[in-house]
Amino acid sequence: MTASQFTGSRLRKAGVRAAGVCAAALIAVGLSGAEAMALDSGTTAATFTLAQPDWYANTSSSSSNVTLELWGDGNLVLHTVSDTDGGIPLWASGTSGRGVTHVDWSRAGYAKLLDASNNVVCTLGKLNPAPGGTVRVQDDGNVVFYDTNGNATWSTGTYNGPGNLNYCYT
Repeated sequence: MTASQFTGSRLRKAGVRAAGVCAAALIAVGLSGAEAMALDSGTTAATFTLAQPDWYANTSSSSSNVTLELWGDGNLVLHTVSDTDGGIPLWASGTSGRGVTHVDWSRAGYAKLLDASNNVVCTLGKLNPAPGGTVRVQDDGNVVFYDTNGNATWSTGTYNGPGNLNYCYT
């Protein structure tokens, strides 16, 4: 084998390896939001059904690292658990001062933030044609909605870091 053939062979092998690494990276980046959430390595810390009673001000669910809480001002907030600073907000609905009085965990697989007249101020998640599912406040800092088959359908996007502090849409 000549030096140029050896170099060409090494370059082809390196190119194949690089292509494999790039393909793996593209596959990882190309995962849909639900698929990416399913890769979560955190522990489920709290589980409740979407058909549970409504949440009112100061209702919360916690893992060892984060708390999801409906604050008295109507903002649904995911914050760190901390004895020293009261917790750092990682995600919020952005509904402070917009009249939200309670959260309705719909059997259709999403949550509605409602005012005192039961008007929708904000919705979280997406409609699931099959009723039921769970919402999990996970140790990795993410809140994830799962359908009855265990597929992730929505999350706060706060896996190991902050997300949107003004999420609300109607």
